[in-house]
Amino acid sequence: MSFEYDPEKQNVCRIGEGVRLEGFIKGQNNNVHIDSPIHECRIDLGISGNNNTIHIRTPFAIKGLNIRIGNHVAAHQAKLNIAEGFSIEGGGNFLLYNSGNTLKIGANCMFSNNVTIRCGDSPHLLFDKDTGEYLDISEGVFIGDHVWVGERVYITKRVSIANESIAAACAVVTKRFEEEHVVLAGNPARIVRRNAQWIRNHSHLQDGSVFKASYQVRLDQFK
Repeated sequence: MSFEYDPEKQNVCRIGEGVRLEGFIKGQNNNVHIDSPIHECRIDLGISGNNNTIHIRTPFAIKGLNIRIGNHVAAHQAKLNIAEGFSIEGGGNFLLYNSGNTLKIGANCMFSNNVTIRCGDSPHLLFDKDTGEYLDISEGVFIGDHVWVGERVYITKRVSIANESIAAACAVVTKRFEEEHVVLAGNPARIVRRNAQWIRNHSHLQDGSVFKASYQVRLDQFK
């Protein structure tokens, strides 16, 4: 395990016990705070730029996550904030390539394998041909509480997914969805089901709930 940074450049890293962190910080006044996980936590982190902030609060399990702020072009004042209970399978990529990028993920979210969130297109540049307006601007990517993101989902730079929602496998999410309890699917993603409620696994089913009763009826069909 190797993580390189220069504390003399006012870079601060607070890394909890049980976090396997690799990578580097190249810049100054960067702040990284990763709490101790409940289960395993493996992160490859690279920061190129100044005044960036990462805070991951008590993750459930991180089985392989690549986080990049900046690339060969530095990014400044980017913010990544992940609330408690977050889990992700291997192959995740959170890419905050542009200065000012923001990525916020709410509590108790569950991400599958090979999920990518790209908050900007740097080092490539995008302009309006006629006016010259610079177009690669994101007002942030916001994932609500208790959101399930399926395998190989791709999330672009102007996306919101509301609380208690699901992004189905291979969805390409390109816009803001403010409605809760929905299933998003397709490319580009759209709402394919409303009034959905997801539960991590059968051990989380509450006794006496309609969900447990319905699940038991289904199981009984195969006895």
